[in-house]
Amino acid sequence: MTAQPVDDYDPDDPVEILRILPREHHAQFRAEYEAAAQGARQVEGYRKLHTLLRLWRLRALAYSDPGYQSGRDAAARAARDGGSETAISLDDLVTDWDDRLRDRRQ
Repeated sequence: MTAQPVDDYDPDDPVEILRILPREHHAQFRAEYEAAAQGARQVEGYRKLHTLLRLWRLRALAYSDPGYQSGRDAAARAARDGGSETAISLDDLVTDWDDRLRDRRQ
């Protein structure tokens, strides 16, 4: 048997999410988290809390990427201007996605 650290890293930990989430999204995250946490007091609401945390972790990774907003703006312009290319891939939107995921797993 090997020793395990007492504080295992959990990327879905609300504190970790807030650490990487840009400040302008904190209030929305906190409000949604509070509602989901209240709902999780009932057995049926427990899974919803986990889902919310996972989705916010992914949002936090995307929102904190320096190229995220410019990618969103470009996609919105293309959609508004009737461009044929209205979809944008996650790789184009968050250029270092694979690196971020690998770093979080270590």
